[in-house]
Amino acid sequence: MPELESHDDGAFVVFPTRWKTWAARDKDGNNLCSSLDKEATIFWAREHLNGFANSYVTVTNTSITSDSLK
Repeated sequence: MPELESHDDGAFVVFPTRWKTWAARDKDGNNLCSSLDKEATIFWAREHLNGFANSYVTVTNTSITSDSLK
């Protein structure tokens, strides 16, 4: 059993996986996210729980077609 590290008063836990990555679950056991980096896993777990308050999306209208990959 991996060692669980609790964050934000038990709102979620972070733990190492057998694939040498990190994963996070909420207090109900639902998967939140995973990453190669522990700190990134903590950041994105908080973002999931807070409705992505510190994240944004930018649309650039960039597209890639199969012809541009030749």
